Amino acid sequence: MSIIEQPFSSPLCIRGFRRLIGGQVLSDLANWLDFIALSTLIVYTWGYGSAAIAALSICMGLPWVIIGPLSSVRIARLPGRHVLVVCDLLRAGIVFGMIWAPSLNVLLTLVFLKMSISAVFDPVRQGAIKGLVEPGLLAKSISLSQLSVNSSKVLAPIAGGTLIGWFGAESAFIVGSSFYAFSALLLCGLPQWGVPEETKPRQKKDLREAWNHISCRPLLKSGILYTAASFFLIFLYDGLFIILAKAAGLTEGQFGLLLGSVGMGSVVGALCAGQWRGWEKDPLSRMTLAGMTSGLLLAFVGLKAWGTLPGTLWFWVVLCVLIGLCSAQTAVAFGYILQTETTDDTVGPVSALANALQTVSMLIAPILGAMAVPLITLGGVFLSAGTLMCGLALLYRLIYMGCK
Repeated sequence: MSIIEQPFSSPLCIRGFRRLIGGQVLSDLANWLDFIALSTLIVYTWGYGSAAIAALSICMGLPWVIIGPLSSVRIARLPGRHVLVVCDLLRAGIVFGMIWAPSLNVLLTLVFLKMSISAVFDPVRQGAIKGLVEPGLLAKSISLSQLSVNSSKVLAPIAGGTLIGWFGAESAFIVGSSFYAFSALLLCGLPQWGVPEETKPRQKKDLREAWNHISCRPLLKSGILYTAASFFLIFLYDGLFIILAKAAGLTEGQFGLLLGSVGMGSVVGALCAGQWRGWEKDPLSRMTLAGMTSGLLLAFVGLKAWGTLPGTLWFWVVLCVLIGLCSAQTAVAFGYILQTETTDDTVGPVSALANALQTVSMLIAPILGAMAVPLITLGGVFLSAGTLMCGLALLYRLIYMGCK
């Protein structure tokens, strides 16, 4: 039987999933628009450095640890459609309020509130995918979902850079807020994919059951732990990328081009993962292979920042495209593990716990990355993160393959 049995877009024939992915496209664009506006406002307009970017990363990550696991159990008792719509409306209002943020502290508070709502939104969205799509289409559905995330990395930097260049950072907040509002309108038409459970066990029992479910599934546990470790290494350098771009003499528009290049590579990676599905037999091996490749590419970024390697803007662009391609391979494979290794009852709590574990591992990483800059320079941070990522993926691959 051929590996390619159905078109890549076949899940879009399902009306509910079509509305869900449409809402996600708008939300993803809004997410990236306000991220670009926040980064530009903090670094280019207000003149802050690595410490402020680290604070931004913490405010974006902390809600996934505090809010996500606690809310995933309680929210499961409510109609998922209503939760998604309310979350989008609240995010629209908060992002619109960022226009009038008078200081960094106020802005970071709004970021924390917005990400708290996102931490509620995402586990419900994961449950919606599992509830609206038949098992045979899960891999393609996850690839389409990841395609939305990655396409926004291409479109949003271009649109955001243009908006900010012409009208200022406030315009990106206005457009992002509008996208959230339109997403809420689209999600109003979702069918209900589950019956609210009125007699759920107590919260602690639910979370304990989620932990037990993870512990009893070696592939799920391995995927979650590997992704958490990878997130730590990614966030060592992620917030510093805009500072590296500025130090390299790149303008705001060129920085947007780099982000768009990462997104373009991610789009290609998601399309490939959805169309050619041989990795489904061993998704963790695909994740570690992508991790080793990403580590080598990041090491090249570090060497370039040190001036060891010659290069132009297009050197950076090509590296960013390849990094994006690898990240999509990892994200789609992990999403597939998450969906196939959980039940309808556990997908929400397990997703929230996985997000929390990833975020716990990365919360301290921006601080360590910022602290390391004076000691080993920006290039050193990228080189170290790349080397560690390559080593982690290789070690994990050897251990996992040895246990099979």
